[in-house]
Parts: sequence; C-alpha cells; structure tokens
Amino acid sequence: MLSMPSVPSMINGRAGPGIVQKVRAQRMAHPSDASVSATLRAVGLGSDVVMAVEPMLDGLSGAELARVRLCAPAGAWPGAPCVISSRVVKRSVAETGWLGAATHDTRLREAALWRAGLPQWLPRRIALAVERVACSAASERPVSATLLMRDERAHLLRQPYVAPLGRQPSDLLALLDALAALHARFWQAALLDDAALGLASPRDTLLWLSPAVVAERITAGDTQPYLRLALAGWEAFFRLIPPEDAATLRAVFAQPEAALAAIERLPRTLIHGDIWGPNLGWLPPTRQSPRTGHRLLLLDWALAAAAPAPYDLLSLCGAWHTLRPTPLLAIYRARLTRRLAARGASLTAQRWQGLADAAYLRTTLTGGEAWARAVEAAPSAPARRQALARLRWWARRGAQAARRLTGV
Repeated sequence: MLSMPSVPSMINGRAGPGIVQKVRAQRMAHPSDASVSATLRAVGLGSDVVMAVEPMLDGLSGAELARVRLCAPAGAWPGAPCVISSRVVKRSVAETGWLGAATHDTRLREAALWRAGLPQWLPRRIALAVERVACSAASERPVSATLLMRDERAHLLRQPYVAPLGRQPSDLLALLDALAALHARFWQAALLDDAALGLASPRDTLLWLSPAVVAERITAGDTQPYLRLALAGWEAFFRLIPPEDAATLRAVFAQPEAALAAIERLPRTLIHGDIWGPNLGWLPPTRQSPRTGHRLLLLDWALAAAAPAPYDLLSLCGAWHTLRPTPLLAIYRARLTRRLAARGASLTAQRWQGLADAAYLRTTLTGGEAWARAVEAAPSAPARRQALARLRWWARRGAQAARRLTGV
C-alpha cells in the first residue's frame, strides 16, 4: 500500500526569488490596432468592434499577446444594444522566440493540438481557455497561428508564485488528482505518435533550457532578458554544487544520448510541459456536469510533449521552490496508480522508479539555474543556507537519477 504524506509535509521553507526574476524579465507585446483587427478577422470576429486593446506580458515564447475589449451587436436593427465582452488574443509565428526555436515548434503545437481535437480528448475536469484557432498557410507547417481565448483572469491563481497551501490545502491535492486524470487518459496512447500534433521531442523537452541552448540564442542575437539571467544561473549552479554532481550533470548536457535512450523506454503520456502558477486556474462546475466539481484550467500548451508523467509534477517544484518533491510524488503516484487500474493498466515499482528518475533529472536540468539564482539573491545568511541546501539536494538527486538511468 502506498504511504500518503500529509499536505503540509509537501511544503517547506520560503519561496526564492528565481521565479520573480523570471517574470520581471518578460517582454511587453505591443500589437498595433491594425494587427489586432486582422487577428480578430482571422478567427471570425470581423463584425465585432474593438473598444480597447491592452498589451499583456509576453512570457518567453515571443508571441504577441493582448487583452481585447469587444462590442458585439446584439441585434440586426439600428440602435440595437451591444454585448460587451473581453477576450485574449495570442498570435505566434513558427520557431520565433526562444522557446519556439529551442523546441523546434514548426507546427505551432498549441494551435495544432487544439485543431486536432484536444478539447474533446481531455478529461472533464481539465479545461482550456481557447475558443477558436486560425492558422496561416498549410497546417503541416503554418507560418503563424492565432488563438482567441476567453479572458479567465478572474479564475487564475491569486498568488501564482506561492504554493497553494494555507487555508485551502485541497487546491494542491485537487491539482495532483487532475494531473493524474490527464496522464492516465493519454497513458501509452497511440495518438502520441501523430506528427500532426507537433509535440516537442524528448531531446528538446529535456534540454530546452540547457546552457548550450541559452548561449546559442544569445549568440544569435536574441535580446530576451531572461536568457542572460539563465546563463548566469547555470554558471552559479555548477560553481555551488558538489564537483561529482556537477561532473555528472555536465556530462548529460554534453552527451544526453544515453539518458534519452533510457527515458524513451519508459511509459509515456501527454504532458502539458509547463506546469507553474501563471498557467493554472480553477473554473467553477458547469450546469451540464455539476458532479465534476471545479475544473483545472491549463493555459499555454507550447511545451506539450509525449513524456514521462512525473515531468509535470516536478515542474511544480521548479516554480514553487517550497514544495517537497518526495511527498508530492508519493501522493501523485497513489492517484495515478488508482486511475490507471481503472483503465486496466498497471504501474510497477520498477517502472515508477524510472519515471521518477527521469523527472528528477529533467527538473534539475531545467530548474537548476533558478535555484542557483535564488542562492545568489538570498536576502540573509539563513535564507542563503536554506536555498543552498535546496540547490545541492536537487543536484544530488538529479545526478543520482542520471547515473541510474544511464547505468554509470
């Protein structure tokens, strides 16, 4: 029987500054009125009147993002009242920006997934904000894609950079259960091989934030401020962790083939790929499915991949530094095992160990620079000691996972 840690045991310490620095590094998108109008026409809203355009934080994708206030006529007769609504419009260009280039997003996977049927495939307790999608040129290699989304700001996490504990600990448990439902639904699904989905490759999913990829983008002239923060973070990471762990992890970055071969032999599922606070929200139950309860809102599927399920779980630790991964994984494992059993699938202890190792390695290779920057920016000696202990724990666990996966 799987042990079940308490919810408070998943939280420890205070949040570091790494994620805040990441958010401050985001660029503002400034779409023109003409581009917004063209974008709205692309998704079939040419008759709506644009009343206001509010540029939004662009994140790391290089997409053009804006909140648009619309006035739509409620009737065909003159003087008919208007219906005021708010939507979010996102326009992406293939392989533009760091993430698009780093993950070779030639099909604009967020749009590709929606067009292929993702809204219908998802469990009822998982929700998307996308309402319409339009792609330019051929769907196989679109030049650009436009997404029209509901404005769900009222349903997003109120404190996205703080692990949801305190008065509502069930939020974290509900999140784990919803992710287990998602992963069980797509467990070893044949459709994951469909190239039309544009899913990120195993290599890109593991290495999109590697020092080499970051340095390559800087050399290519990418001005995204976060790139230089990340590169400085990796320099601090390898300076602050034990030499033997640094050597192991440098070797994986330099020659990842053995680790990738081991990961590709593991069970896979559809992962969101970028599970962290700003991409999460909770929608109220619908009248059609009141028993479903609150639904997990997942935004921004630009890093979606066919990969080990715990990747999504440990992404939370990369964002919410106070989460303790061991009890987090234990609780998730129990939920995933139960859902797989209901579908006639099993998860052996050996398989779970491999999946957990893959997730520990991937999280270390993508979150290490932020943990190192948290050490460097610690406001006090006690805070620095805590952040350093966290960094070294992850480096040790990631290196241990790499050795087990590769047999070294």
